[in-house]
Amino acid sequence: MKRRHYDFFGAVLLEVRGDGGRSTGQFYTMFDHFEVDDPDREPDVVIERTTEDVESETVLGDPGEHYGWTGDRFVVRNGSKYMAVDPGWEHVYVSPDWEPFFATYPVEFRIREALVKDGYALVHGSGVELNGETTVFPAWRGGGKTNTLLSLLHEGSGYLSDDRLWVGADGTALGYPLSVNLQPYNLRSFPELDVRHDDVRDRIRDEVSQFIELNVDSNASLLHTGVDFLNRKYLTGNDRSFTKVGEVFPRADHVAESTVDNVVVLGAAPRSDHVAIEEASTDRIVDAVNAISYYEWNELLEEYFRAYDALCPGPSFTERLEEVIAAEEAVFRELFADVDTYRAAIPRSSEWHADGIDREVVDGIESLSDATDGT
Repeated sequence: MKRRHYDFFGAVLLEVRGDGGRSTGQFYTMFDHFEVDDPDREPDVVIERTTEDVESETVLGDPGEHYGWTGDRFVVRNGSKYMAVDPGWEHVYVSPDWEPFFATYPVEFRIREALVKDGYALVHGSGVELNGETTVFPAWRGGGKTNTLLSLLHEGSGYLSDDRLWVGADGTALGYPLSVNLQPYNLRSFPELDVRHDDVRDRIRDEVSQFIELNVDSNASLLHTGVDFLNRKYLTGNDRSFTKVGEVFPRADHVAESTVDNVVVLGAAPRSDHVAIEEASTDRIVDAVNAISYYEWNELLEEYFRAYDALCPGPSFTERLEEVIAAEEAVFRELFADVDTYRAAIPRSSEWHADGIDREVVDGIESLSDATDGT
């Protein structure tokens, strides 16, 4: 059985076991920066691919989609897909087709629980170092953080992360360089990017999907709606193709640790043609980041843990989550009070370069440095 180990900041050691399917394969590509050989201690968390049958004695929900308890393990089932968890969430079994992110969030919860004791909180966002200043970009999914990162990398910035990173109450940011999940709209916005495909079939599928997205308006007619649905279900689908930032921009330097100068919360602005950045209060930025964290991972974790607490004897994981959320909010509030905070409206454009959005992003972020210097 294939086994890989990943050490996250010396705080949590993850072991991933199993071959075949996305349920474990995505971990191998997504976390490869943190891989270690021959660790000198036992793992804190294990993710293991399994084909073992799981039958729940007690369920919350219907037979095909429920939370359950086998008498030994907590189960999250979605049809033939499932995740089974030993009490304590230290060993998680996933079926071959289980969505990997649904197992990633409990793993990251253990990292969050460990790092928040040292004053760090997890942010859904990208982070760059440009002209000696570090800017963190919290964002909702689809808010423009990857395109913003790519624009700044093209300008020569270093990067901490694309998708999420750790920020400290003391102003420190820790890079979390997960491989980038480039979407078709990222590739359309930056056509010069050379993304590798597994084979010719994968390349053709991607090109057809991009053509449909560019030429089909899902609101235009029933036919267009049907084509858009089939594209998303069978071509775009739920597959993720992870790419290392260093492969996209070989000259970009990874920044392992830095000091935060600016926090810019990104938001999509569908009716706008230009980037707009404005100052925002600490309270507004804290509220925005709390809402993003709830949407990205806390809502799902709360549902998992409430069902787990209802079915599985032992200490409450819901209370542990509440403690982490409260501690992370305190980190956000302390950090954001000491740095410059902004909100940015980012146009939704499939022609990011042609419309000049990339240049506006770079100019806008560089202007923050000028404002700080008083120039």
